Amino acid sequence: MAGEQAGNRYEGDARNVVQAHRVDVMNVYNAPGPVEPPSALPPAANRFHDREPLLRQITEAVRANAGEPTVVIVAGLRGVGKTAMAVHWATLERDRFPDGLLYSDLGGLSRRGLGGGIGETVTYLLEQLGISGEHLPRSDQGRLALLRSRLARGKVFLLLDNARLASEVERLLPASPDSVVFVTTGGELTEVADLAGRQNAEVILLRELSDEVSLDLLRSLIGAGRVDRELDGARALLRVCGGWPLAIRLAAGRLKTRRSLGLADLATRLEAAPRRAPEGEWSVRVVGDEVYGAMPDEVRRAYRMLSLHPGGGDRPTPTPRAGRGPRVVFGIGAAAALLGCTEAEADALLDELVNRHLLDDEDGRFVFHDLIRLHARSRAEDEETGEDRDAAVRNAVEWYLRAAAEADLAVNPHRPTTGPVFQELRGRPSPYGSGPEGVQRGLGWLRAEHQNLCALVYAAEDRGWHDLAWQLCEALWGFYLSLKHYDQWIETHRIGLRAAERLGDAGARFRMGIQLGRALYETRRFAEAHEVLGRTLEAATDPLDRATTLEFIGRAHLDAGEPGKALPFFQQSKDLEETHSRIRGVGINLHHLGRTYLALGRADDAVRCLDRAQEIFEGIPDPYNRGRTLITVGRAHLEAQRAEPAAAALGTALEIMRAEGRTYQMGEIYESLAQVAAMMDDPAHAAELRAAAIAAYDEVGSPRADELRDSP
Repeated sequence: MAGEQAGNRYEGDARNVVQAHRVDVMNVYNAPGPVEPPSALPPAANRFHDREPLLRQITEAVRANAGEPTVVIVAGLRGVGKTAMAVHWATLERDRFPDGLLYSDLGGLSRRGLGGGIGETVTYLLEQLGISGEHLPRSDQGRLALLRSRLARGKVFLLLDNARLASEVERLLPASPDSVVFVTTGGELTEVADLAGRQNAEVILLRELSDEVSLDLLRSLIGAGRVDRELDGARALLRVCGGWPLAIRLAAGRLKTRRSLGLADLATRLEAAPRRAPEGEWSVRVVGDEVYGAMPDEVRRAYRMLSLHPGGGDRPTPTPRAGRGPRVVFGIGAAAALLGCTEAEADALLDELVNRHLLDDEDGRFVFHDLIRLHARSRAEDEETGEDRDAAVRNAVEWYLRAAAEADLAVNPHRPTTGPVFQELRGRPSPYGSGPEGVQRGLGWLRAEHQNLCALVYAAEDRGWHDLAWQLCEALWGFYLSLKHYDQWIETHRIGLRAAERLGDAGARFRMGIQLGRALYETRRFAEAHEVLGRTLEAATDPLDRATTLEFIGRAHLDAGEPGKALPFFQQSKDLEETHSRIRGVGINLHHLGRTYLALGRADDAVRCLDRAQEIFEGIPDPYNRGRTLITVGRAHLEAQRAEPAAAALGTALEIMRAEGRTYQMGEIYESLAQVAAMMDDPAHAAELRAAAIAAYDEVGSPRADELRDSP
């Protein structure tokens, strides 16, 4: 309209916006779509009984606690239903939490032999909020700050399961007054009273079910008619179960598999058992013995052998607790490996165990309650030889190794690998497919099995299976490179490096050294990184292994802000790669040289190296590195005040990163394009690009979004 300034705006709910700003520059914006709120709680119990007064007590506490987050501490012994009650309440009240339902098993991540602790707990919670990989701060403190920032607003439910340390709990509490935090503890949480006082927490002491509610639960499990016909027998049976929901479920599983067994008869058998455990554990153990004794031989063997699946709680801890640790969750493939049978045969055996309430089925994956797994492992130790137990575990480790290598190849098919399993699989069709979809499917499998794979690294070390320990670490490379679980990355790879050294395998020693070294320099532990990488370089005999190690040493110096020290390492690495015709390595080092020259203020030298790197990546199938190089090319032209070639390079990089699904990199590109627009004296366009960068950073939860908002 006359008298009004023409312009374009990027706002509203549009998903794809194309702006032809000039004939020679086209910018395409993808606005972030709606993000589903996370729902990460374990499955709710199929039958939940009693607890109504306690549920009302919690709801009233939440209503009365306006103005600050509500903390509910649920204390009780194992098997009494603490987690089930927390999940049940959250499910009933889920409309109260439009911003998500979050979950962390603190017993599974803290000092459990999985390299965990507060950093790993925070990482999992951020992933549930959709923030992972390179979008995560590198330090534990940075991640904790980001989590607090994200939880400071909105309405979320957070379940901190199996807590032991009050200090850990307090560091994770959100500031949002509309949030609710449940903390469950089996009596091991230190300073419960102090924590409750400081946080004005509601304390729920969860005890065994009442007699009448126990009867209702039994009726729901085996049928009201059967219970009411044998009411005296049912009451006698429930006295043995002591009001423990887990024991009642096991007894019901026994009764369902033998319809002719009288409830009074079962009670008589159970009452005769000697009492050699705490009340609740004794109930589960004695009912478990009865259920176990009545099973067919092949089902008993399956029960025993499946309990051998490694878990984090199997390793010694500062406060040992037999059978505790993260839930062991596994699929049919792993079960078949442990049992030494086909997947169809394993499926039938798993069904038998689920029907007897010895396993829980969670969407095709199977879970032992820790007390039941403890019982099953005691049976395995009594009835299986050490050789047979180790053979079953080795079968499982080998199965997981192969599956992890397949997933890793889907995530990063272009990287060189060392382990024999990779040599066997490379070149075969991937079960995950190819391209971005294959990457996501492979990462999805690795994410689901990550805790199992970490536990397997420990199991392999404990048994002296050094060949498997380091290969498992190599197969985790794509996962760690993408999702940055630094605590576990470093812990497992220290084991992998020890395994390679004990084997005296130069190739394995190299692979573990560079993978561990990268985790160390990415977490800014530069002295440790240089120590590991220096020893790796000394031990490397293959010239291409030396080239990669030199590159990583250069990257450690560059990350530390020492471009002058980095330069000769990249030059030496590039020369070795050229001498041995590994063209991808040449391109990678040219890119790093370009970054280094930029840091040294030598923009022309940077562009020269980057142009050569760009030519290389245009000729080989490595779109991600091509895109990364083009981003640096664009920045180099920006440094040299060359707006048009900067816009061209960044525009091509944007197309590549969009096709790769790399939202964070798209944010980086929009940010650089905003600088190009400002250089071309177009503030309106610069503001639009800046808004697109913030939107991209927001989509992945990067703190860079707030930094941009706050900067002039």
